[in-house]
Amino acid sequence: MSAQPKSINPSKTVLVITVGFLVLFFFSKHNAFLYVAMGVGVLGALSSSLAEKIDWIWTKIGWVLSFIVPNIIMTLVFYVVLTPTAFLSRIFGESDPMDLKNSRSSLFKKKDTTFSKESFEKPW
Repeated sequence: MSAQPKSINPSKTVLVITVGFLVLFFFSKHNAFLYVAMGVGVLGALSSSLAEKIDWIWTKIGWVLSFIVPNIIMTLVFYVVLTPTAFLSRIFGESDPMDLKNSRSSLFKKKDTTFSKESFEKPW
């Protein structure tokens, strides 16, 4: 049993690859994208076994990228968003916003509030 599910229709994968490379060609005007689109399209149209091989290669490329791309994105989010936020919080924020340092004799916070009957009817 393989780890990757077999594609139901490899010709759809070939069509998506062909259209994707054609879109890249129209936006970038690099002839290499056009040649790849024509090659993949013609090979996939000529033989179903070649279409299955193209589909298998495309699936393996996606599988490899699934290990690489999330790590890059999470690294960028960490260093571009979270690290500056933490630095700004340390510079401009409270010294102990989560109240983690035990500076009092008791951690109980006294709450002198009178409750009404209506406050217990809908607690959430």
